Amino acid sequence: MRRRTSLAAAAAFSAAWALGACGIPTDRAPEVVGDAPTDFDSSSAANPTVYEPTADADETVENFFRAASGDPDSRDDRLNKFTLSGDAQFSEPSEGIYLVTALDVAVGDSSDIHSVTVRVTGSVVGTYLENGSVRMNATAADYDETFTMQRDDISDVWKMSQQPVRVALDYGHFTDAYEQSPMYFQSGQEELLVPDLRWIYSELDAETGQRLRLTWLTLGGPSDFAAVSSRNPIPSGTVGKVVDGDDGVEVDLSSSESIDDEDTVTAIAAQLVWSLGIRGGFTLTTDGEVRFTGDAAEFRDWNKIPPNLPETAYFIAENTVWEYSVEAGVTQQSDEHPWVGFEANGLQQVAVAPSGRIAAIAAGNGGDVLLTGVSTSTMGEVGGLSGVLADPQWLDDGTLLVIDDGQPTLVVAATGATQRLGIGEEATAMALAADGRRLAYVEDGHAWVAPLGLDGDGNLTVGDPRRIGPDIENVADLAWSSENYLWVAGDRDADQLFRVAVDNSRTVPQAGTATFLPITQIAANPADPTQVNADRGEPVIIVASSTLYRVYTSGPDGIKNDGQPVNGTSPFTVLQ
Repeated sequence: MRRRTSLAAAAAFSAAWALGACGIPTDRAPEVVGDAPTDFDSSSAANPTVYEPTADADETVENFFRAASGDPDSRDDRLNKFTLSGDAQFSEPSEGIYLVTALDVAVGDSSDIHSVTVRVTGSVVGTYLENGSVRMNATAADYDETFTMQRDDISDVWKMSQQPVRVALDYGHFTDAYEQSPMYFQSGQEELLVPDLRWIYSELDAETGQRLRLTWLTLGGPSDFAAVSSRNPIPSGTVGKVVDGDDGVEVDLSSSESIDDEDTVTAIAAQLVWSLGIRGGFTLTTDGEVRFTGDAAEFRDWNKIPPNLPETAYFIAENTVWEYSVEAGVTQQSDEHPWVGFEANGLQQVAVAPSGRIAAIAAGNGGDVLLTGVSTSTMGEVGGLSGVLADPQWLDDGTLLVIDDGQPTLVVAATGATQRLGIGEEATAMALAADGRRLAYVEDGHAWVAPLGLDGDGNLTVGDPRRIGPDIENVADLAWSSENYLWVAGDRDADQLFRVAVDNSRTVPQAGTATFLPITQIAANPADPTQVNADRGEPVIIVASSTLYRVYTSGPDGIKNDGQPVNGTSPFTVLQ
């Protein structure tokens, strides 16, 4: 189901809003795993791990639950190394691979040295799909299979005479051996790419990794979730090949449909550069004709996370915006950042767009008010809002999202025109991804993320929300730690800060938070998507007991000013 938000009164609301995506007191980040690959060599392996049968029955079965990892084209060949017949039939690749956690391998009692049964139990938590994406189960399913093993001599390796048809993978092995490899798809007709998280085996050789990524991109479009926000301009049925030439990477596409429009060619080139992680020289050929040749860096701006973000954050204390950085420490004066030092009565939260436009929630005569302006000296009140306000997020220079009485709401700053998004009735916090196409929010103590898009008439469309970190309760705040991960401040077991993949396939607790004070707010820069497997940006700022802390991989550390703890609230970062 898609929700459609029409803003007839807001003709100025255009696709450019995707350029804005500054997460206010909702941006953040802590530790682990990786981001989009940007160099083919990152997943190369000169000596890839080989999983084979051994003279131990339990070890053989454990290896069997790892052997499906690797080149999908040779999956059954690897699995048949474990079978007695050598030509057993397994489930179709289109069915995906079960991800099984808590594997328990129990070898049956037997006096026969030539035959033994092995029972394997566990929980199926999701499926690794043929296109590299992961579909996690809402509820784990029981896994219970029996293997019959045989061998001729006690020194021989065990082989399977009976094994399950459905291919499965040890989930722990999956989280260790697979890395992020998102596909990127164009948002509407804009120069904007939206990531669609995929996972690739880290020990593939470079050529196989290139081939697999190109297949994912050309033979399939975005996932259902990402399809709300993006499309694939590559014609259906297109095939291609990737060659590392003397002048860089060459991609040759062959399609049953002619690709004549230059804007389409440009969008395809951008998708290839980002999805294949191309750097340096790049040539795109379609049906034998060179359509682009140049440097892959020309498409850097198609991703809206800027390069080289400074390790700078901002917060509010004494109704004033303050700045924190490693170089300058804590200050309320800045020649470079004019919003530093801005003050207003009852100032609660501030958002700064990449262009420098400012939005603030402050106290008015009748309650909360939203103030906006191109500078702190031009701030004016935006009408049309009447409730308790929170977490302004710039979409473009004239349009924002804000929580109004618990409901995420679209606001046109110049006119005060508003429209509810139709998601969230009691939202307490939210954070917009840098691409402006995914909105994360907190409601009823749970974290959610919803895809956003534009239809042909310029109306905002909102897809069905997905709960993030389904086993994390009492969520107080969240933020984007990368384009594929969210920081979630909530409770699970003894931990209270996590980095969670947007597909829920990875949840990583932040070290040092188990016995920490309750975390109420968080902000962070997202990771630079061009860094190989980057999993967090810097800095990461949290608020606990109205005191500011910076979160390092080892845990939180108090921010000091002249040796004293810094009190403050509503930290935020600026994507510029």
